[in-house]
Amino acid sequence: MADIEKWTDETVLAFSAMGGTRINDAASGWLRAAAMLEGAAAPTASLAAARANAGVAHLIGGDVGEARRAFRKAEQDWSDVVADIARLDVPMTGATSFHFRLATMVPGALLEARRHRYRQLAEGALAITRFNLLLADAADLTSELVMTQTRVLASTLKGVLGSKSPEVRLLALPDDETAGTASVFSIYAAKAVDFADRQRTLSSALSDDCATLEAAVALTALLGPQVFHEVRRQRQAEEIPSEI
Repeated sequence: MADIEKWTDETVLAFSAMGGTRINDAASGWLRAAAMLEGAAAPTASLAAARANAGVAHLIGGDVGEARRAFRKAEQDWSDVVADIARLDVPMTGATSFHFRLATMVPGALLEARRHRYRQLAEGALAITRFNLLLADAADLTSELVMTQTRVLASTLKGVLGSKSPEVRLLALPDDETAGTASVFSIYAAKAVDFADRQRTLSSALSDDCATLEAAVALTALLGPQVFHEVRRQRQAEEIPSEI
């Protein structure tokens, strides 16, 4: 668990760096975090999140090829997590007397209802990873395909993470210059705070497996179109030699 704790801390710090518009620090942090889990006996969900975030880091650094490879590995990992939900350890702890009676009358009904929620979370993280891969392949971030998939993902994540979640807010950013750089990236700072709050509730998760999955989904980075546009703009500015 030490590796997971270190990965979690490094990942949250990267979100905070992103929130402060320190995109290079964020990218470095996500790559360091991913390196901690590669080759380790890490849960698949944590490895999926780490690889997805490494993909975002490579996009920030301008290495689209490495980004694609990381996203595709993460996509397979998240697909495996979704497929394995049927075997997720979801105990009866915390069930009400009504739910115990329901489980007695309809074997497996309560467990399946609870697994459905975790399946939704994993599918949400998978959708985020596929969307990031779409951005890596997109020549035009304002294309009809990107705009359509942005709306589709926003609708999906509203149902899974809530309409006020950082991810939905990232997807709702206007595709023009009105948002402002600080405003665009501040949502990542809010996500870091959101996870800090979430950590206090993870201890009440149904099992260690459930807590691990919840944390991995919460720590999977989304690079919305407007954010990626701003990242590209900053990269281009860095490439222009100063006249001073």
